Amino acid sequence: MRQIGTIADLRAAQRLQDYLIAQGTACSLDESDAGYGVWVHDDDHVPAAKVVLEHFLANPEDERYLTARAKADALLREQAAERKAARKNTVAMSRRWEQRGAGDLPLTFGMILVCLMVFVDTEYMGNERGFFELFLISKDGTWKAILEEHQWWRLFSPSLLHFGPFHILFNLIGWWQLGGLIEQRKGTGYLLILTLLTALAGDLLQFQFVHFMFGGLSCVVYGLFAYVWVKGKLDPGDGMGIIPSAAVNYLVFYMLCWLGVFGPIANFGHTGGMLMGVTIGCLSAWWRNRR
Repeated sequence: MRQIGTIADLRAAQRLQDYLIAQGTACSLDESDAGYGVWVHDDDHVPAAKVVLEHFLANPEDERYLTARAKADALLREQAAERKAARKNTVAMSRRWEQRGAGDLPLTFGMILVCLMVFVDTEYMGNERGFFELFLISKDGTWKAILEEHQWWRLFSPSLLHFGPFHILFNLIGWWQLGGLIEQRKGTGYLLILTLLTALAGDLLQFQFVHFMFGGLSCVVYGLFAYVWVKGKLDPGDGMGIIPSAAVNYLVFYMLCWLGVFGPIANFGHTGGMLMGVTIGCLSAWWRNRR
């Protein structure tokens, strides 16, 4: 936020403010001893706003300034309606379960079914299909399976493995809440790309800094959480966000995992997923705001 100038008369300052808002430049007035300072909220708009100020000071009674109030009010009402619509799409964790069916969210439901199938086989049927060894990122702690045997799926497949009922329960709840929101708002293809990128970042970080015996959808869930959280802060008009209490829960659990409260956890996987989610969320918000 930067001040572009000061106008002595309040009504004149309000006319300029109305005109700037009508042109899409968010601004506000600040009273001081010298008059009313005009503050532009977005630094990228400052140069153009200074030109407008120069023209305004030359002829403050111009018809375009006198008639700007109606357009400014209409624009502010439209922005308020967009924020209200965005709040409706904020993740309310207690209501997500009753909103959509399998036909509306094929990837969200499909991932749940695949994870459950793999979990039942590896945990309760003696791993008879060999999913456990097949889905680890490495067979022996080296890159041989991926680089030499070209088993590229191993870069993503650890997300399908889970160890214990609570592990899979918490991960699938988070996946349903966040993945369902993204698939509903952005489409199946978008969620697929986001899932693969967050899984890749989390799996590579965990493998590089810890070991190859890990699994779980949590690196993706934390990636989706970070993405939705960033989008809600930087680009609320895109219709996604997460309620503050849910964000606090995710962050507190993340810190407790690093402190070792829950035993061995893929903390680097969580971190990698979150970093990727933040990156994609920031880039997406920047692109939409630029447009």
